[in-house]
Amino acid sequence: MNNSNFQNFFNAGSLSGVILMAEHNSDNFNNLLSKGKSRLSLKLLPLRLYKLYRMQFPRLFSPLIRIPAMTLIGLILKFILDLGFGMVYRYYELIRPVNEYIGAIILTVLVFEGVLQLKKLLNRRFPWEKSPTRRLGIEIMISTLIMLPVLIGIRILISIFLLDVQFIQFSDEVITAIYYLILLIAVPAFTEFAIFLVNRYRTGLAEVEKFRKENAEFQFETLRTQVNPHFLFNSLNTLSSLVYEDREKAVLFIRHMSDVYRYVLENRSRETISLREEIVFIRAFVYLYELRFDKKLTVEININEKSLDMRIAPMTLQLLIENAVKHNIVSSRKPLQISVFDVDGRTLTVSNNLQRKPVGLPSTSVGLKNIISRYGFLSNQAIEIVETETEYKVSLPLI
Repeated sequence: MNNSNFQNFFNAGSLSGVILMAEHNSDNFNNLLSKGKSRLSLKLLPLRLYKLYRMQFPRLFSPLIRIPAMTLIGLILKFILDLGFGMVYRYYELIRPVNEYIGAIILTVLVFEGVLQLKKLLNRRFPWEKSPTRRLGIEIMISTLIMLPVLIGIRILISIFLLDVQFIQFSDEVITAIYYLILLIAVPAFTEFAIFLVNRYRTGLAEVEKFRKENAEFQFETLRTQVNPHFLFNSLNTLSSLVYEDREKAVLFIRHMSDVYRYVLENRSRETISLREEIVFIRAFVYLYELRFDKKLTVEININEKSLDMRIAPMTLQLLIENAVKHNIVSSRKPLQISVFDVDGRTLTVSNNLQRKPVGLPSTSVGLKNIISRYGFLSNQAIEIVETETEYKVSLPLI
């Protein structure tokens, strides 16, 4: 089966396609996930460029670059302003004395430096990340209240001492100040606001895409665990023994095994599920293990009734229990004890006595990593993992 066919299976939600690839050609599935990572990298490109811009921002405004840039901007703004006055005043000459251009450059530099310092202060007190709309409003308001009279004052001082103007038209100074206020303060503020919103939108898209990719990996890992030939072989081997020893137990075993696979098929693509449903599934899953290991394995489930209405990522408990069985000794001399309990209706904990196998099985920890990633998307609370000399414990936040 080629990648395109498998992708059609996967997109259509066909479990048979996923199982087939899991058992016979898992490399193609990994190739598909690699392509998903490439698409994710492309979606992250604007975010990376934005971060690069933020990192290089101080260098862009070093004195060697800032002074020529402000000189050019000052001359451009002066020329545009003269065009405006030329349209208002009939005899206004567009070619102005050199002193006026020097004054425009000085005004531009002073305003820019003032705005730069104001932005540094606002970034500490009112960062964009907390409330972009509030930050924009505060920046515009403070800039207007402070910079407008400052601009008018600087213009008047330049006119008196640099341009030697005998008569000052106050309305012209106000118009000029508002003009500089809009182009040097308001426009950059709105531009930064727009960049921040676009960046936040792109970040959201990237997080959703990342969650989808990790969810696909989680589904694959879960299915591969459940349809694992070893798991199936051990279950059928236990069943074959029960058929001759205890037919009633054999029938019960088949029912529980059917419940396990039905749960996986029906809930593999759901983001969350009620703890009540998950516990019903876990009891069926644990029954298969307890019959297989007899008294070598005990799983105690103690959940408060109120907590059963909380939600959890599906098949999370199954992966944690299977992880405990996989990496610990399970024998008559060293029975494995697993406990599942809730704490104050907020946290669900899975713990087991730690008795590592002498030669540990190779593990990529994909299952645990995916659980952590999924909860990072579903909850603000982090998963807590505690390992001591005698106990291994994983605490999951209830949603």
